Amino acid sequence: MKNFSYETRISVWMNKYHFRFDKSLGQNFLIDEAILDRIVAGASPDPEDKVLEIGPGMGFLTEKLSAAFGDVTSVELDASLCRILEDIFAENDKVRIVEGDALKLSMSELADAPARRGFVRPFKIVANLPYYITTPLLFSFLEQKDAWEEMVIMVQKEVAERIVASPGGKDYGVLTLMTAYDADAEILFTVPAASFYPRPNVDSAVLRLKKRVCPPFEVKDRRIFRRFVKAGFAQRRKTLSNALKNSDLFEKKEDVSLLLAQCGIDGKRRGETLSFEEYAALANAYFYFNEA
Repeated sequence: MKNFSYETRISVWMNKYHFRFDKSLGQNFLIDEAILDRIVAGASPDPEDKVLEIGPGMGFLTEKLSAAFGDVTSVELDASLCRILEDIFAENDKVRIVEGDALKLSMSELADAPARRGFVRPFKIVANLPYYITTPLLFSFLEQKDAWEEMVIMVQKEVAERIVASPGGKDYGVLTLMTAYDADAEILFTVPAASFYPRPNVDSAVLRLKKRVCPPFEVKDRRIFRRFVKAGFAQRRKTLSNALKNSDLFEKKEDVSLLLAQCGIDGKRRGETLSFEEYAALANAYFYFNEA
């Protein structure tokens, strides 16, 4: 069926397998071949690389990934789509279809599976992520960063803008800083809603995230850093001083002023104006204060 359009292939498989789109799973399939090719190119194809794909849909990106890379593991939650994918790739030994919830997967277990045929490098994650779980999925990936080396992912455009935002803007927040802790992110290109079937209500963007060896500034404890970031953005309209006093970080509110003074940060500022370096300074000062 490779000679047929993606729309025709969708129609054929829907009829054959009695498939119906599930809005609750955010099923919008990318049908623009030029965009599919750009996603694959953005991941710098290498036949020695193994790829992890989340939400393969009807396998249009999977097909191109298997032609460009040495090994593809595609994780799909919808059992009916898994049956279609297993049919499509029945004779392609480069592709393994895994039925499961991506939010619960262990990438290290997938990487170590016997069927991986000797590919020892960490995964490249290349995927059109399900938009309804993009943020928790990205946080899950960041927590498992030993299992991947690079991501090329399509997400909702506004989420991409949040990830690469600068301090002070409305898009800047927890997602920006926690992504920056583990990866260097850039938007490769945007994708119009018309490139999908069914057509979503929003435009999309393709991001490339390259794993960092270490964060952009020294951080003594990642968990403390994250607690400060979350506290700083929990009440965006409050000053940083008040936001920290309302958090669970301090037993004595006067310690907030001491810490801010030690770091040379004006407590009247809002959390959204602080840079990564300033949050790192707060987290490190707190770490040493509690170690003393």
